[in-house]
This record gives sequence, structure tokens and C-alpha cells, in this order.
Amino acid sequence: MRIVFLVTRADEPGSLAHAVRARAGHLAARHDVEVVSVFRTRDRPPPGLDDRVRLRHLVDRTGPVPVPLRPTALTDRARQQLAAVPSALVDPDLEPDFDALADTELALALRTLDADVLVTASPALPGAAADHAPAAVVRIHEEHGAGEGAPPARVGECDAVVVRTEGARRRLAAALGAAARDPATPRLAAIPYPAPDGFRPRSSRTTRTAVLAGPLTRADQAIAAFAAAAPDGSGWRLRIFGDGPELPRLRRRVAELGLYERVELLGPSPSMAAEWAKAGFAVLPQGSAEVLEAYAAGVPAVAHDVAGGAADVVRDGVDGLLVPPDDVAALAGAMARLMAPDAELLHRLGAGALAGTGRFATDRVTRRWEELCAELAAVPVAVRAGRASRHRGGGPGDG
Repeated sequence: MRIVFLVTRADEPGSLAHAVRARAGHLAARHDVEVVSVFRTRDRPPPGLDDRVRLRHLVDRTGPVPVPLRPTALTDRARQQLAAVPSALVDPDLEPDFDALADTELALALRTLDADVLVTASPALPGAAADHAPAAVVRIHEEHGAGEGAPPARVGECDAVVVRTEGARRRLAAALGAAARDPATPRLAAIPYPAPDGFRPRSSRTTRTAVLAGPLTRADQAIAAFAAAAPDGSGWRLRIFGDGPELPRLRRRVAELGLYERVELLGPSPSMAAEWAKAGFAVLPQGSAEVLEAYAAGVPAVAHDVAGGAADVVRDGVDGLLVPPDDVAALAGAMARLMAPDAELLHRLGAGALAGTGRFATDRVTRRWEELCAELAAVPVAVRAGRASRHRGGGPGDG
């Protein structure tokens, strides 16, 4: 089977691009897989891309002028003029970098697509795929969010929507309401991110180190909770990996609480596997991918008990602890339990975390993707085209 993943930026270090690259690599063991990236944003190949996966960029944005990465007679002036025209194909609120030049290259790539299955990995792309991909191509949209709010625009014209967790699938079905039971509505499937495979260093959970990695939106709560849970002299420290506009505010918070020597703001790490191996537990992971990275090292997690992301993976009292969102006192209490001198709870939950990664084994997750693709490809083209046409112009999830 020939499978193409369509993503806006495959070169970026973020979790979405990483997940697409990993998914493509797993499927490439038995299928012909290509990743099509609308924009090339970095000079070097992205990290972690399997050698069996072809990577194709449409528009090079590494220089001062966007350049189509196919033979073209367009002059620099013509490219600049097209790049100055707003996109008519993609909602600028979803992808502000799109313009008329990107529209032209994306539409051409889709019209000439040679694939059995097309997987879109950005909420801006299902509409473009519906308008320009050949009717015979199975269209799947992978929603990397937590399944909150309204469905992405025009997913009603897809053959299936894949979300990360069963909780996200239920929330998406609820958002669709009665339409979710309509046979003409796309299949809603929950297929998780796989746990990291291959050799992973394991944590001994004896280092007295809590780790927060990823988005820093609630890192200030982790800092405040740590100050309450680990008094000076406890030997515990909090290490925070990540970047973003919150960093100046977090530095001020560390200073206010006098935590210079016990809270480290370290920026992004190129080797989080090694960092997790030095952690006692993870605090406030924002998404399931971060949880699984920690679990692969045998590190339990303290997470917010809120729909989506980490809470759809963490099993309270089995492989981690769940606390009410934005409740710093409850977060401090959970952290204090894992910092207890006897470490019985920490080690028990850590063992549960490592054992629990079997639920997300790569082979199991990849097999579910293969089964979904095969089932959808077996549906006659006329049936799939008819369902999409009924949704075009105002069905569930359309915009």
C-alpha cells in the first residue's frame, strides 16, 4: 500500500512533526511511505526520519524569497508577487504562512498524487485534500489535539478521523452529536501514539529529581507546588526542559521563591531519553507523547485530571497520580507523596508505568493503522465519493 502523510512543516522539532515522522517510519516497514511537507523550513534533514521514508518539500522558505521545489519558470519577482497574495485554499487563522504560492504548489501536488491513502496532519489541510486529491485516494485526517471543541473544518469529507485516545474519540463524537451515528459521517478511530521502541535507558528513581518537559504553560504551578512539597534540605530538585515566552516569568518565579539552587530552567534537550533516565517522576506532562517518553524509562507521572492529553493515558494509582487542574495544593500533595523517604509509592507507580507501555507497543499501534487503511480502501470509490459529496457545502465538521 502506498501511504502519503501531508504536513505543513515536517522539519520542525515539535511533537506534531515528530509524531508524523515516527508514524511514517513504523508503516514503512511494510508499505511504500512518503511524507509531503508544504514548507521546507530548515537546511538540514529532520531528525529521526526513517531511511525508508521519502521526504518531499513543496516550497523552500529557508531563504529571503519562497522558492517552489520543482522545476518552474517563475522569476523571483513572480514568486514574491504570489507570496504577497493571501491564501484562498487554507484558513489563515489556522496557517498564517500560507499564500498564493503555497496554494499553487499544494494544489498541484494533490492533483498529481499517486497514493492509496492520504493522511493529513494539520487542521488546515483536510479541505485542500477534499478539493484537489483524486477521488480514488482514501483520505484520513489525524487530529493531534485532545478532541476538544468543534471538529476541524471539512473533516466531514474525509473517510476517517483518527484521534490519540478513546477519551478524545468520545469527545469528538459528542461534538458531532447525532451526526456521529450517521453512516455518511467519517469513521472515528482512536489510535494512540506508540511508546518509544528500541533500547531506552531506565531510571532507578533514586535521583530525587522531578522533571517537566514540553510546553511550559503551567510550569509556574509546578514550581510553586515543588516549593511547597520539597522544603530546603530534602535533596529534591525540579528540572524543567522547554522553551517559549513563559521563560522570563518562570525565572522571576524561581527568584521570588528562592529556588535558584533547586529549580533548573534548562531549555530544550536533544536527548530527553537520557534525561528521563535520570528522573524520579514527571510532573505536569501536557500530552500523551510526553507521558509515554517518561513511562518508557519507568518514570511515573503527576498530571492534571482533565480531559485530553496526559489524563487519557495516566491511570491514577497504577502508573501515576491525577490531580484537579490548576489546584496547586493538590499538585504539591501528589508530589510530596512521590517524594516520601521510603519511596514505596514512587517505585510501585514507576513499575506500573514501564509495564503499561505495552498498551502502546509500536507493533500493536501500527497494526491498527494498517487495518484502518485496508478497511477504508476496500470501500468502493463511488460509495466514498458519494459520502464526501453529501458533506460538501454543509455537513458535520464542515466550515
